[in-house]
Amino acid sequence: MAETGNREIVEKFFQAFNAGERDRMESWMHPEYVWEMPQSGERVRGVKNNREMMENYPGPPKVETRRVTGSEDKWVTTPSYTVLKITGTGDDYTTESLVKYPDGSVWHAVDFFQFRAGKILRQIAYFAPTLEPAEWRSRWVERI
Repeated sequence: MAETGNREIVEKFFQAFNAGERDRMESWMHPEYVWEMPQSGERVRGVKNNREMMENYPGPPKVETRRVTGSEDKWVTTPSYTVLKITGTGDDYTTESLVKYPDGSVWHAVDFFQFRAGKILRQIAYFAPTLEPAEWRSRWVERI
């Protein structure tokens, strides 16, 4: 069976989140998983605590991942043409997402993922609400 790369795990992690598939999410979490949210000064330590928090989430959002960046998994070929994965690469990924809540609010999120042994060890999430741009700078900027 082909090994799942860390980038693919990050993408599937958010798909499982949106589908409410907690068991699937946990299959990619390291036993020492930690999720930090610096803006609110919170840290969720452990897979069990994360599950219980998520099961009690009032109106969970949907996450639309816009970009995933990080060092891709590295592969080499030996002199006898055996393909080998170089360990220690592809352990840090960043995602940029739109988070849409049931109340209609849309937030931007940046998540930093750190892997250990093919599992998500640490996730740090930063959130910012969507806001209207300041009128005073409109002549110098373009809307995106």
